[in-house]
Amino acid sequence: MIHTRPFEYEQDEAFIWELYCSTRTEEMALWGWSESDKLAFLQSQFNMQQKSYQMQFPAQNHQIILRAGQPIGRLITDASGGALHLVDISLLPAYRGQGVGSGIMGDLKKEAEALQLPIRLCVLPGNPALRLYERLHFIVTDATGLYIQMEWQPLLQK
Repeated sequence: MIHTRPFEYEQDEAFIWELYCSTRTEEMALWGWSESDKLAFLQSQFNMQQKSYQMQFPAQNHQIILRAGQPIGRLITDASGGALHLVDISLLPAYRGQGVGSGIMGDLKKEAEALQLPIRLCVLPGNPALRLYERLHFIVTDATGLYIQMEWQPLLQK
């Protein structure tokens, strides 16, 4: 069974570092860098990502995704500015493509419906999650920058 719990820095810091590195493995393999150069680069990128999320979404809800009590991913959302922002959803490689992300997104859509807010997100063009978002009826609202911006609208209640 999949569920979430609040992120706890002391308990979860090492896990989110491992998770972040797992999301960059394929990319890093292409560069031919030494392990120490990869590690330094990843640490720098990880730190910048955390600071960026905190600056852009100070009211973020940072959750750890669990399966059978073990951390398998993270979910960061922020319900501000008239939308429910999907800031980040990441899963360990062993849990990708198994419906976990679809289940989490289904729960997020229910939350957005209850709040009567659209879900907004940004995704890199080559990210496999793009296909998931398209299947879940997210529409592209802007594709002119580095990221594709997408949105899902709840059915409006009268």
